[in-house]
Amino acid sequence: MPFTKMQASGNDFIVIDEFETLLIPDEKKPGAVRRMADRHFSIGSDGVIFIQKSKIADVKFAFYNPDGSIAEMCGNGIRCFARYMYERGLVKKEKIMAETLAGLIAPEVIIENGAVTNVMVDMGAPRIKRKDIVVSGDPESVLIGETINVDGEEYEITAAGMGNPHAIIFSDNLDSMDVKGIGSKIRNARDIFPPGTNVHFVEKVGRNEFKIRSYERGVEDETLACGTGICASAAAAFLNDLVDDKKILFHSKGGDLRVELETDDKEITRVYLTGPAEEVFNGEIKAEL
Repeated sequence: MPFTKMQASGNDFIVIDEFETLLIPDEKKPGAVRRMADRHFSIGSDGVIFIQKSKIADVKFAFYNPDGSIAEMCGNGIRCFARYMYERGLVKKEKIMAETLAGLIAPEVIIENGAVTNVMVDMGAPRIKRKDIVVSGDPESVLIGETINVDGEEYEITAAGMGNPHAIIFSDNLDSMDVKGIGSKIRNARDIFPPGTNVHFVEKVGRNEFKIRSYERGVEDETLACGTGICASAAAAFLNDLVDDKKILFHSKGGDLRVELETDDKEITRVYLTGPAEEVFNGEIKAEL
């Protein structure tokens, strides 16, 4: 079975092209994903992207975490997906409409001198109300800069959704943060985040400029970058009055990503994520997964 390995900001993905032919039946996908994503015994990745036909958009983006669970969206993954679609000629336009579990998402490849240099993704509006993120408490209320007790420790958390849930903690000393330990505790605090959550630790390092480290649900570890998490963190920075401009730069371990917000007073109406996406190699794996 053919596959393509791609990466965006250090998030690496296996891309399986099912645009014309189903290669893995849906009921077998979770097990196949777990085996393919294993870094010791197989290809290894932070997730697996299946490219499929859609009845409501140009194409369908189906994303699986390495543990075999289905994710609603992946900001870095959809940039790889868009570049693959454009360069393979599966969609013959620069702006692509993709069906995802988070709704319709519109990535756009940026061309310079005939080559794709970046991909900008219209991620839509962040979800702020608890009911839309799936956070416990008053469903119509928000969780912005609120002190939460988790296993006897207090953390000031802002919650935002980008089709998937995110908890954001602003820190003054990101390098010493126990991202895996604290991230795992908050990710599994089911009394607060019933379906679990991604957790991000963010430090302001300049005017409208931040460093970020991320613990991702489904990977169950720190990753080099999380695109939806960076979008949620940009929204959190705006909601906590930590920025004075709508163009925000994030430094992740995997590289830099830029976010631009559209707002109507204090309401964020759209979030745009821009960054690179690269093809690493192509290969074949035994089909009997």
